[in-house]
Amino acid sequence: MRQLVLTAPGHVEVRQAEVPKPAPGAVLIKTSYCGICGTDLMDYRGTNVWGRDKYPKFPGHELSGIVEAVGEGVTHLHVGDRVVPECSIGCGVCGYCKAGNYSLCKSRLSYSNGAMADYVSIPAKAVHRLPENVTLLEGALIEPVAVGAAAALKCGNLFGKNVGVIGGGTIGLGALMTLHLLGAAKSFVFELRDDRVELALKLGATYGINGMKEDSVAVVKDKTRGLGLDAVVVASAGTAKTVALAMDVVAAQGVICIVGLSGGLLAEMDPDLIADKELTIVGSHSSPGIWEKLINCVEGGRFDLKSLVSHVLPLEQGGQAFELLCNPTEATNKVVLQIN
Repeated sequence: MRQLVLTAPGHVEVRQAEVPKPAPGAVLIKTSYCGICGTDLMDYRGTNVWGRDKYPKFPGHELSGIVEAVGEGVTHLHVGDRVVPECSIGCGVCGYCKAGNYSLCKSRLSYSNGAMADYVSIPAKAVHRLPENVTLLEGALIEPVAVGAAAALKCGNLFGKNVGVIGGGTIGLGALMTLHLLGAAKSFVFELRDDRVELALKLGATYGINGMKEDSVAVVKDKTRGLGLDAVVVASAGTAKTVALAMDVVAAQGVICIVGLSGGLLAEMDPDLIADKELTIVGSHSSPGIWEKLINCVEGGRFDLKSLVSHVLPLEQGGQAFELLCNPTEATNKVVLQIN
C-alpha cells in the first residue's frame, strides 16, 4: 500500500508499505480521506510536540473510510461499513478509562502516526459508523470538530452568555458551532487571517476580529458593555500568546478552556488576573465520550462540516498540501488528502 512519510522537517515521501492485518478485536479500514491536523503541521515544520522529535514520522489521524476486513471477535462492524475512528484509545481497565476519561489513560493506544495511507488497522471499540446522509469527506472532519466540541462542553451552562473562540481553524470553528448549540448569545472569533474571519461569520459568529487590524480587547468591551466574555475557548495552534488574550477578554468569574497546542512555547501572562477575576481555567485533551452525540448532531444537520474544507488533494500531492498550510498568503482552513 501507499503511505505518506515525513522523512525530515519539510520533506514528504509516499512510500510502499505492507498492508496491516487486523488483530483480534480490530478492523482494517480502507482510508477514503484524511485531514491534516495542526500537530501534523508542527511535525512537518520540525516543531517539537510532546517530545515527538524523531523522524521518520507517519502522520494522520483525521480519517474516514470503509471497513475492508474484521478481526476475530468483532461482531458490531462488518465489511463495507462506512466508518470514522477515534484516535484516543484507552486500555479500558485503569481508573481514567473506567470513568470515561480514556484520553487521559497512561497506557492508551494511538494510531496517530500512519493514517495517511491506503489502509489502517484500528481497535473496533474506537470505530463509529457514519449515517447514510453524512459523506466520507464530512466524516474526516468529525475528529477535529469533536475536539472543539469537547472543549466547548467544558465551559458549563452558556445559555444567554457571551463567548469567544481564539483561533479560526477546524477545532476552533467546531467549538464555535457547539457554543451556538449550547445557547450562547453573542459569539466572538479572534483570528489573524481575514479568510478565516469570514468563514467564522458564515458559520454564525456574531463578531469576527482580526487582531492585526483591531484592538480585540476594546471591541469586546464595547460589545459587552465593558463586562467581557463569560467563556473563552483557546483553540489556536502553534502560539502561546493567546492565553494572555483570553485572560484580557474574559469577564470576572469567567471560564477559559485551553485546547490548542503551543508546540512547547511558553505563555506570558499576569497570573494575578486569575485571582482578581476569580477565573476558572481548564484544559481539554481529545474528545472522549462525545463521538456518538456529535455524529447524531451532524446527521441532524446541526453542524456545517462541508464549509470547513478549503482544499482536497490526492495523497501523491501530500507535500503540496503541507506547503499550502505553511503559506500565509493562501486562504486555507482544513486541507484534506483524498486517498481512496
